[in-house]
Amino acid sequence: MAERVESETPFGADLGVIRRLANLIPGAKPTAVNGIRVAASIRPRKLVIVGGDDTPVTMPRTAFQVVYPDGTVMLDAGLDEATHRSFSTPDRPEPYFPEAFAQVERALERARMIVLTHFHADHAAGLTQSPHFGALAAKTIVSVETARCLVETPHRPHLTMSPSDVARMNIITYDRTLAVAPGLVLIKAHGHSADHQMVFIALADGREILHSVDVGWTLDNIRAVKGKAAPWVKEDVPAVIGQLHWLNAILRQEPNVRLLVTHDDALFASMVAEGVIGSELQ
Repeated sequence: MAERVESETPFGADLGVIRRLANLIPGAKPTAVNGIRVAASIRPRKLVIVGGDDTPVTMPRTAFQVVYPDGTVMLDAGLDEATHRSFSTPDRPEPYFPEAFAQVERALERARMIVLTHFHADHAAGLTQSPHFGALAAKTIVSVETARCLVETPHRPHLTMSPSDVARMNIITYDRTLAVAPGLVLIKAHGHSADHQMVFIALADGREILHSVDVGWTLDNIRAVKGKAAPWVKEDVPAVIGQLHWLNAILRQEPNVRLLVTHDDALFASMVAEGVIGSELQ
């Protein structure tokens, strides 16, 4: 079992309550989860996890789709190429996959609902920079904290939103957990950012997927209960450590729950190979 550190804020989410909420909203549960990699960043492992070395780690920028019998819900929106390029320099461009982002754009237009987990560009810019923002905003859920961040602390200057544009989205507030669709529960997990959320997905066939989003950048962060080491990442570290401990306990004690991690390329590939998630968006 991973050692605890002194500086930790215990994370109080209750998996039993989350499972109950997954059954709260009437209707058919989702039948599948799909994911896609729209871009990637290459970082030395010593920036990805405390105590890492110089081994390069491919960190995909992803978006996910929850598939229901009568429609889909998008979890995050990827990011456009211009926004992706703003994170690198012209002499060291990082991978971008325009065909994959075109899938995201089509999936956003077809979705019945869009959920932004937090305001960071690789999760939100595919929506906020879309030429179809108005139509997409009308079916998008954001927390009140995300709404505030999009206006007051944008991830990139060009992503600053006006209060009137943010108000076109559906702004929600909740305490710890919130069911937003059959089998789909949001979990407030502030720490990585002031608005960060995780997502629990209960599928119709009994499988469960817990999308930890950016609590850790890779599954190794969760296994070792070690945070990120990138100097530009400004987190509430005690809160993140508490969340990593919570996720670590689920990893060890809940064999029916598969953890999904936004930026873990090897995990993404293995979950696709196992058929846990699909690699194409509908």
